[in-house]
Amino acid sequence: MDIGHEIESGQIIIKDSKILIALMERRYHPLLIRIIADVAKQHGIVLTEAWREPPRHINDLHARGRAIDLRSWCYPDKLAYEIRHQINTKWEYDPQRPEKDCAIIHKVNGGALHFHIQVHPHTRRRAA
Repeated sequence: MDIGHEIESGQIIIKDSKILIALMERRYHPLLIRIIADVAKQHGIVLTEAWREPPRHINDLHARGRAIDLRSWCYPDKLAYEIRHQINTKWEYDPQRPEKDCAIIHKVNGGALHFHIQVHPHTRRRAA
């Protein structure tokens, strides 16, 4: 199976055993789990980064169970950006910092374009 291209709704692919172990050994923020599960159910996901030790920087949310990375280029056309919009429309990262989002699509240090899904202790569902 080629995990670099389209993925099906409900499908969950874990990049490697390091990610699998991090998912099984660590505790993640409940809202992060809910957001990731919603995306998986609707669109399918490829998990590419989970818990990280040691932290890469002082504010590394991966080292706190508050961030997970997903492959973005496995979705056709502009679907990744639609998914980002769906998450950020449904979830508010931190009411005190409205400029911050729960879902970001970015590259880090020349790596692949990917989702960074993050939550804050004050993350909440937006009013419908």
